Amino acid sequence: MHPEWENECKKLEKVKQEIESELAKRQKKLAEYRKQMRDINKEMWEGVGALSGIQTLEKTPTFIQDIMLLKRSLIDASENNKRIKMLEKQLASPYFGRIDFREDGRDAESFYIGIYGLRKDDTGEILIYDWRAPVSSMFYDYEPGRAQYKSPSGYIKGDMLLKRQYRIEKGKLILMFDSNITIEDDILQEILARSADNRMKTIVSTIQREQNQAIRYEGKRIIAVQGPAGSGKTSIALHRAAYLLYRHRGSIRAENICLYTPNGVFTEYISSVLPELGEENIYSITLTDLAQKILRDTFGKYESYSEMMEWQLSHKNKDKTESRFQSISYKASKEFISVLEKFAEIFENNIIQFAEIRHGNNVFADKEELEELFYESYRHMPLAKRLARMENLVATRVTEFEKKRSQEIINELSNSDEYIDEAKIKALSRAKLAREMEKIIRDVKNMFSIKIKTIYRMLFENSEIWSACGGILSEDARNHTIEALDSGILYYEDQAPILYLMFLLGMIDPDQEIKHVIIDEAQDYSYVAYKLFSRLYSHCAVTLLGDVNQNINPASGIGSLKSAAELIEPGNFEYFELNKSYRSTLEIMNFANRIIPSKAVLYGRSGKMPGVKTGVTAEDVCNLITDYLKSIKKENFRSIAVICRTLNDCYQVYNYLKKDLPVKLVASGDDKMPSGVLVLPSYLAKGLEFDVVVAAVLSVDEYASDEDKLFYTVCTRALHRLEVYAVQKARILERIS
Repeated sequence: MHPEWENECKKLEKVKQEIESELAKRQKKLAEYRKQMRDINKEMWEGVGALSGIQTLEKTPTFIQDIMLLKRSLIDASENNKRIKMLEKQLASPYFGRIDFREDGRDAESFYIGIYGLRKDDTGEILIYDWRAPVSSMFYDYEPGRAQYKSPSGYIKGDMLLKRQYRIEKGKLILMFDSNITIEDDILQEILARSADNRMKTIVSTIQREQNQAIRYEGKRIIAVQGPAGSGKTSIALHRAAYLLYRHRGSIRAENICLYTPNGVFTEYISSVLPELGEENIYSITLTDLAQKILRDTFGKYESYSEMMEWQLSHKNKDKTESRFQSISYKASKEFISVLEKFAEIFENNIIQFAEIRHGNNVFADKEELEELFYESYRHMPLAKRLARMENLVATRVTEFEKKRSQEIINELSNSDEYIDEAKIKALSRAKLAREMEKIIRDVKNMFSIKIKTIYRMLFENSEIWSACGGILSEDARNHTIEALDSGILYYEDQAPILYLMFLLGMIDPDQEIKHVIIDEAQDYSYVAYKLFSRLYSHCAVTLLGDVNQNINPASGIGSLKSAAELIEPGNFEYFELNKSYRSTLEIMNFANRIIPSKAVLYGRSGKMPGVKTGVTAEDVCNLITDYLKSIKKENFRSIAVICRTLNDCYQVYNYLKKDLPVKLVASGDDKMPSGVLVLPSYLAKGLEFDVVVAAVLSVDEYASDEDKLFYTVCTRALHRLEVYAVQKARILERIS
């Protein structure tokens, strides 16, 4: 037993007493808030219910005051309830670490570190330091010896005399030891060996030094974090968000941080991390969500990244599909950025045409005036803003004419030989005026409105414009784009380009609400998408996280995070390269390295060797998978995934397995992460992890050599077990045998 065990147990009890004391006060306060809200509600409705109209008007100020009081009480009660939940979690496990630090020239102090901070109620003394506090960074970055941390006043230097780790469960001290490395192997190994479920967990107690540096870095506007599968990139993203919310509590709120995720399933999977850290969930979005938010009902269907991946994987090497494959690749490229920028310039200078706007003898604006306004007076403004300003100017003149014309019509009707009463004169004048003004208003709208769908279509339809912009896409591919636009579909590969074109034309502005953007799976976004992000988030800090070896769609993904950072702002980024992989066992990672060799340092956790079994037909493969899943049932794994290359394969496997097993299908468009045995396509598995992964290969041609990164991604979803079941002579077998 550790010589300090008894003292530490006493310390734990004192801390728990303090937590229990605050918890009791908070619970009492919550009851008071609830009573207060009931009383306000009762008084409010009793006071208003039986009043006459005049009395109601007299009582309105009191009613509004009651509403404001009720709203304030609801907010206070919600905050109090949030703190109660944190205290209840803290009571079960108040802290996980301690450092003793002697600042140069001062006495040594002990700092206990937990997920949440805690102060003594009567004195304000800090009993537990939040893991995000400046002093807490030493727990992750140093072993005993010289150490330092960055405080608001500068670097504080001194000696770390002790680093101690604890495992506390249900309020009881289970384990403690002093360590000489950042995170003691025993603790990390034990945590990594646990089962995964359908929600990502926090990693606060096991953050490694290189992860901590990325989480806390604020030196440059952009950070790019490259790391192999299982290196904790998504955990870094979420813990970085929590750190920023703590560090900039007064200026950044959860709604000011935007997280780009690959799909709704992944968003659901990570949804519990920030609440576990005591923060509200940040704003999660996909590129398709963004397109839909901005373009609204311009299109009837917005294809998701997952749907594009399914189309590509299902139509590979098939007839009459080459034009779209070419289109996907070209519209993601640097070259297409230049095409869009040249087109915006041509559209502004050569395509917009103005004409005189008039009604009878009344000229609201002639062609020369409109051209002077557009090309001279308002030249400094973005195109769409210029047109809006011009429309307002002409609309003001039309409104003045409308007032004048209204009176003229009334006079005409009043002076007619036929008697018409005043009410009818007004009604007739309104109707006549509306008929006359309808064409004028329509002409003004048509003159100054620009429809992005029509403009984007023009780029592909007009061969002369296309050539002038330097476009090299084939006529078939351009026609394919036109057909999709005409049918009301905006393909995924067109979403970033059309939004970037809107920026070039001044139709959308930078997002002023967002202050920090986090882009996970950053290698999968295109050059054009990053050009869009550079404009949409021109004032924001940016965190990029990804892995070049998991670029599952090389035709459209940028791959290099450095290239992505350079597109956002050249030179103003810090590059972090993680080199350790923690998720999978040594055996699984060595197996994955046969597909794509990796420089990752594998963390030393051993398990069973991955298995490879074959069947003659797809049905044989499904039968083998069924037998395997039945055989591991008693091992009580919490998460099992059968991962197929495409959704079509998933349907085949799911329909076979469901006869004997309680399996669930996860498809494109789903926004829930179920528990249990799942069947899902390869591209939806990105970023997820499972205790057991079964890779199902149902045809010979699946996972050809140009899809090695896709198969590597599938295999590296496994924590403890990996099994590959394939039809005989499947190409992938040659590369993994």
